[in-house]
Amino acid sequence: FRIDERHVRDDGTAHEGMMLTFADAFLGGAAWQAKDGRPCVTLSLQASILADAKLGDIVTCRAKADHQTRAIVFVSASFWVGADKIMTATSLFKVLGER
Repeated sequence: FRIDERHVRDDGTAHEGMMLTFADAFLGGAAWQAKDGRPCVTLSLQASILADAKLGDIVTCRAKADHQTRAIVFVSASFWVGADKIMTATSLFKVLGER
């Protein structure tokens, strides 16, 4: 995604809350894919901001399901601007309808 005016603070850097919103969406997509399109909801999300994304930056994400049980998917991701890693995130997702 490209960082635009909607995503930044007054200093031109991406708001951390926006970055976490993107992380939840990308990690959720990896969980959904791991469970063949079954609906999943976020149980927890942890992130480490390593560097700021700036207005105009293109942020890429590499997310993967690391482990899964019948009811829980463990997902991790790295976020990059070019060759620079700017954020890491891990999350747990609950597969709806599973105990």
